[in-house]
Amino acid sequence: MKSSSWMPRIGWTVIVILTVVFVWGLHRRSVLEVRGDRAITMLFVPSVEQGTLVRRGDELARFIRADSGLTLKSQVPTSYAAVIQALGAGQADVAWIPAFAYVLANARYGAEAKLQVVRSVDRYGIVVTRDGPGEPADLGQLAGAAVAVPETVSGALREAIVRRLDEAAPGWVEVPVADGREAVRYLVERRDGVDAAVSRHVYSGPFDLVGDGRKELEYERPGTLRETRVVYTTEQAAPELSSVYYGCVMTRPDSGFNRVEDLEGRTFAFSDETSTSGHIFARALLQRRGVSLGHVLFAGGHPNVVQAVADGKVDGGSAFYSPPSAKNAEDGTLVGDARFLLLKNMATVEQRLAFLEEKVRIIALTDPIPNDVCCVRRGFPEAVWDEFEGSLQRFLGTQEGRDAYYDLVAGVAAQPCTDADFDEFRAALAETGVSASALLEAAEAKLERQRQREAAGEGK
Repeated sequence: MKSSSWMPRIGWTVIVILTVVFVWGLHRRSVLEVRGDRAITMLFVPSVEQGTLVRRGDELARFIRADSGLTLKSQVPTSYAAVIQALGAGQADVAWIPAFAYVLANARYGAEAKLQVVRSVDRYGIVVTRDGPGEPADLGQLAGAAVAVPETVSGALREAIVRRLDEAAPGWVEVPVADGREAVRYLVERRDGVDAAVSRHVYSGPFDLVGDGRKELEYERPGTLRETRVVYTTEQAAPELSSVYYGCVMTRPDSGFNRVEDLEGRTFAFSDETSTSGHIFARALLQRRGVSLGHVLFAGGHPNVVQAVADGKVDGGSAFYSPPSAKNAEDGTLVGDARFLLLKNMATVEQRLAFLEEKVRIIALTDPIPNDVCCVRRGFPEAVWDEFEGSLQRFLGTQEGRDAYYDLVAGVAAQPCTDADFDEFRAALAETGVSASALLEAAEAKLERQRQREAAGEGK
C-alpha cells in the first residue's frame, strides 16, 4: 500500500518532465531558426556546367560555415522553374537566379531580392580619325583640332584620354556628344569641323558590329570601318562595374547577313523559350525591326545556339552578351559573350581567333537586362541573412572566393538591391508581349514531365 501511493506522483513527475522538455525543445528550435543553426539551402540555376556549380558552391558553403557557423547546403536543380518552386515551398532559403526568374518568384511566392551580381568590364579608350590623304595619322597632328568626346567616356578612362591629348595635341577642342557611335558619326559626316573621335573600346571578333563606336556605326552606315582608322589606344584598360548584360543576334561572317533585317524569312535558333537574353529580348528586337523569321528552333542552351550558327544549321541565332573582362584576357577566351563557352574548350589561341573570324559574328545587341539576383524566400529571418551576407562579402574579399564566385555567377561583386530596382525590367518585359506567367507554367509542365519520366524509370 505504501509503495503504491508513490505511483501517481511518479506519473505526474514524468509528465511534468516531458512537458518541460517539449517546451524547451520548441524554444530551442525557435532559437536555432533565428540564429541560423538550421541548415540553409542555397540554390543555383544550372547556367554553366553542373560540376563547376556544385564544386564552387561547396567551397562557398565551407567558408561560410567556418566564418559564421551557419550551415549551408548548396544545390543545383534541373531548371529555374524548379528553383522557383523550391522557394515557394520553403525547400530553398537562398537562390541565385536570373532577373526574369526573380520577378516570377516575387510575384508568385513573395521572394525578396537582396543582392545583384556585379560584373567587371575592362574598357580601353581609342581615338579615331578619317582614313585618307591629308587626314591626321597620329595624335600629334590633332593640335588645335576639334575632337568629339562622348559622355560615356568618364572617370579614369576619360582622364587618361584627355591627359594624352593634352600632351600630344596642344590646343585641341572638345566637342561633347552622347556616345561613341555619335562621336564617330560626327567624324565621318564632318559635323562641327570634327577631325577625330573618341570611343570606349573592348575586344571583339574582327567582323563583330559591337565593341566600339566604329563597329556600332558600321551597322547603320556600311563603310564606316573602311573610311576610318584608330590612331591611338590607351595602354591600360579602365575597369568598369556593370549590373546589366544583353542578348545578341549572331550570324556566320560569310553568310552575307549584316543587319537584323537581313534575317527576314531565315532560319533562326533561340536559346530556350524562357531565356531573357536568348529569346525574350532577342525576339523583341527582331519584332521592333519588323523581321518575320522562317523556321525557328529552340536549341536548349546558349552554347547550342553558337554551335548551330557556326555549323551553318541556322542562318542566325541569339544568346547572351557581356563585354569581355580581365578574366577573359587571362584565360585566353577573349570574349565575354556566349561564344566563350565554346572557346574555352579549344586548345590554342589560334583556334579561338579562327573561330571568331570564320564561324560566328555578333551583329546586334538587345536592350540591357539586369544581372542575376540573389533572393531569399518569404519570411527568411533578417538576422540570418545579415550573417550570411557578411560571410559572403568576406568570402569575396579573398582571391579564392573571387575565383569561385566568378565561376558561379561570372561576377566580381554583389551589391545590395531591392525589389523596386526591377520595376523598369518588369515594364520592359511587358512591352515584349511575352506572358511571364505562361512561360513559367510551360516550364513547370516540362519539369513535371521530367519528374514523371524519372519516377517511371526508377519503378522499372
